[in-house]
Order: sequence, then C-alpha cells, then structure tokens
Amino acid sequence: MMFCMLRVCALYLLALLLSTACGFAQEASGLAGTTPLRVQGDLSAQMVSGIDKHLAKLTAESVAGRAKFWKRDLGSAAAYENSIQPNREHLRAMIGAVDPRVTNSVLEYVSTAARSAKVAETERYLVYAVRWEVLDDVHGEGLLLQPKQAIAAKVVVLPDADQTPEMLAGLAPGISPESQFARVLANNNCAVLVPTLISRADTWSGSEKLKRFTNQPHREWIYRQAYEMGRHIIGYEVEKVSAALDALSRFGGGSLPMGVAGYGEGGLIAFYAAALDNRVQSALVSGYFGSREQLWQEPIYRNVFGLLREFGDAEIASLIAPRALIVEHSEAPRISGPPPPRAGRSGAAPGKISTPDVNVVETELVRAKELAKGFGERFQVISGNEGRTVGPGALFSLQNFLAGLGIVKIQKDMPSAALAEAADASVTEERQKRQVQELVEHTQRLLRSCERVREEFVWQRLKTASVAEYEKSILSLKQEFWDDVIGRVPGPGSP
Repeated sequence: MMFCMLRVCALYLLALLLSTACGFAQEASGLAGTTPLRVQGDLSAQMVSGIDKHLAKLTAESVAGRAKFWKRDLGSAAAYENSIQPNREHLRAMIGAVDPRVTNSVLEYVSTAARSAKVAETERYLVYAVRWEVLDDVHGEGLLLQPKQAIAAKVVVLPDADQTPEMLAGLAPGISPESQFARVLANNNCAVLVPTLISRADTWSGSEKLKRFTNQPHREWIYRQAYEMGRHIIGYEVEKVSAALDALSRFGGGSLPMGVAGYGEGGLIAFYAAALDNRVQSALVSGYFGSREQLWQEPIYRNVFGLLREFGDAEIASLIAPRALIVEHSEAPRISGPPPPRAGRSGAAPGKISTPDVNVVETELVRAKELAKGFGERFQVISGNEGRTVGPGALFSLQNFLAGLGIVKIQKDMPSAALAEAADASVTEERQKRQVQELVEHTQRLLRSCERVREEFVWQRLKTASVAEYEKSILSLKQEFWDDVIGRVPGPGSP
C-alpha cells in the first residue's frame, strides 16, 4: 500500500515538472495567436479601475432597465394594486422583511417599581413608555402620545437614528421646537407612536463576554450579521413599523386612518414601510428621497443586494400610489462616516450621507408620477424658496400629510412647560441596548437554524429514484435560487 502511494506521488511530481518545463518552453516561444502582456504600472489598481467603470456603467443603465421587471396595469386602482404586488413582495424579500410577525400585537405599558409608564402629561395629551411584539423574540419600543380628546388618526412617527423618541416629542433637548412633529401631531388629536430606531453609535457593537468590540455603528453591526441570513436592518425596522400599525389598529377603537412619517433614517424606514403596507394612507418622508445611483457612497447599512436592478426611489414611490406621499426637502443628517476608530475598536465601513439638490428630489418624484400615471396625483415635494430646505416637520408639510388622512385643519402650537426635563437619559440608553441585543440574538437564532432549513429546502426535495428525476429536482431548486437571490427576470447564465 505504501509503495503504491509513493509511486503515485512520484508520478504526480514528474507530471508537475513536465508541465512546468512545457510552460517555460511555451513562454519562451509564445502561444499561437498571442502576444506577451506588457502592461505597465500597478495591475491590481488597473483591475479595480476597470471593475469600477464597468459597475458605474451598469448602474447608469439600471434606470432604463427596470421597466422589464414591472407589468403595471393602469386600468383601475384595483388593477394597478394587483399588478404591482409582485414587485412589492420582491422588495420585501430584498430587505429581509420576511419573518412572520406576531398576529395579536398590542401596546404594552413599560414601567418598573421605580418608574411609571406615564412619562409626561400636557393639557391635550398623555405620554407613555410602551412596547409591542414584532417577532417571537423581537419587540418595538418607544413612546405613545395619546390625545385626551377623540382620536382623529393614528400615526407612526420615526426619528432619525441619532435621535430619540423623547427628542421628537419635546421631552429631551436635541430637536428645535418647530421640528418636534410628534408633539405637533399629538396636539392635533393624532395618536402618535414613536419607535426607537437602532442608532449610529457603536456602544454595544461587539461582545461583552469576549471583551471584543468594533467601531461599526449599531446599524452596521446588525446589518453585517443579518445580510448573509437574507435579513437586513431596514427589513427589521420596517417590520417593527408594520407591527406598530397592528398594535395601533387595536388601540383607541374605531376604524381610523393611519399614516407614517419620518426624518433621516426614519424617513427611509417610513418610505419603505408605506411602500410595503397599504394600510398607510399618507406618508411623510423628510430628509430622505432622491436618486439612488450613488448608493454605494452611503453607509453600508443602506446597501440592499440587487436593489437598483428593479428599484430606485421613484419605483418604490410607485408602490405607494394612489395613496398620499409627501416628500419634504429638508437637510439630511450630516454623516461623514462611522464613529472614529480607536484602541480596541476598528473595522467599520466608510460612508456618508449628504443632502441632495432639490432638482434631484423633484426629478425623481416626477419620474415616480410618470411611472404611476394618474395614480401618482397625490405625490408632492415640499421645499423652500429657490430650492432651500425646509423642516424637518414644517407646518405646511404636516398640513399636507394630515390632509392625506382626511384632517383638513392643523393647529399650530408651542411646547408645553409640562414637557420640560421629563426624559431620563439612562432610560433611553437601556432601551437602545435592549433593541440592539434583541436583533443580534434573533439573527443568531436564525443562524443556528440554518442546517435544518437547508435540510428542508434542499436535501428533502431532491428526487433520487432516477437520474431524470434527480436532474429535474436540481433544475427546480436552481430556478428558485435564481428567483430569490439573483432576480425574477432571467438573464445570461440563468438556469
């Protein structure tokens, strides 16, 4: 046995030497029809430059290429809704908003022996700390602003990732009074639910057990874990909004209109939530809307695999038609990168957020109206004189948003003295930590179930009675993989 192994090894080495010698001989004489490569400079840099040009070309061409993914039926509102449903479901899969939500989610008051659930009270509304179930192991948390008079509408209002619900409600410093639109809406008899978004801080990005951390923002920390599981920080938070609408629908009685509004990262989540959930009758998107052809420059946690092949902001907006969409051209959060690297913390991806020119915003919304034809009549951009930014949460923007919910008058107000110094910073920190840890643990549970899921999805479905049946089952699985991961319209190389 040993002799045979030595003989095989000797033959392998001889073959390797012969092939190497032949290679030298061919290099010396050259292969027919070829010439030596004599490119000067850094070949790796030239390769990267070539790939960059190729991808930039594909990105530019993607806008015109999206039409083949859509089969809009403009015959009626119902026909239009049915025709765009496949695109809606594909967007849902892209952002990973696919886990089944808890079906009976209700608002729960959050209190301890030392702290009441009631955070503040004004002459017009009460403020409570609340939570609601989203998935079996994931909750949304935030504030409920409950009017004392009859509720006119129910609204989910989303702050930017670096803002807290308390800021948006006027309970903590950080947002100017005129932009505290959660409070303004509550003063206009809206039941307002303000969720906590995963922040851009890096406090809990890492393992306390291993004492190893990174400067990745919390959003990136979760994104990186979720991405390979077909999940996404965007999808998780969209599901929190949909679950919030579930809970609001059971709160306060009556079949009342519902809307979503958000700023910055909250504007992104409000935008996607409105596109995917047709219970949203009016959407206000502030500090987020425009062309996405430069998405690669934005923070990595906004990256969605394959998005631009089928969706830009105009295409996503067309999923909201014929409902109301108010795009407020406000200054976006100024993000120049992740938290700075420091001792024991590094590894975050670069990425910046900047405010697009008003012409870019208006052009993209015009394109959305053209895609939706007559069903986009309730789309509008709110901006200042000569293209200046407004808001976030400018009174005129809120007027149009509430008009989409059937509320024709809006009461201008100022913050109540009863709201001053009502927030406890330690409470918001604890809540953020819980929100981060729940999503990390949920994603890790998905990872632990992978082997069982693959067994059900792949191995149990293979037919082995004959070669023909086996090949047929393999082709079926390949097509499903193509549809789910690559795209619904086959291209070159598809099975």
